Amino acid sequence: MANESALGGELTLGLFKLYGQMLRAGEALARPFGLTVAWWQVLGACLRAPQTASGISRQMGISRQAVQRVANRLLAEGLLERLDNPAHKRAPLLAATQAGREAVLMIVPEQTAFSERIVEAFGLSELKTLISELHRLSGVIDETSPGA
Repeated sequence: MANESALGGELTLGLFKLYGQMLRAGEALARPFGLTVAWWQVLGACLRAPQTASGISRQMGISRQAVQRVANRLLAEGLLERLDNPAHKRAPLLAATQAGREAVLMIVPEQTAFSERIVEAFGLSELKTLISELHRLSGVIDETSPGA
């Protein structure tokens, strides 16, 4: 059992480090365009289709309250808009405005270059496998988490 515990600790620390690295990289990508990673996350979730704050929360794995705080700021900045939600009167849909879409699109060239460097360094096949395994790990964590 000690071996499993040590592996769990290594996994946790490794994921925490990776999360921090991705946040720093994301901030460096978003900052020149007046965005934060949190703004980018919420706007990005609304690009394909309008979402509720709860829907964004589930998609991004962050609290609904955190999404709502960011959404309120993005609404004030004119980057998001509220739409009526026919399925739920008290949970409006959030949609990126044209300005919100343009803000996210400005990041794309640098984000693409960053992604290409990762693929080149890691290998396309290996990265696809890693992404698949991360999705699998996410499902396992959802199923076995103390808060599940």
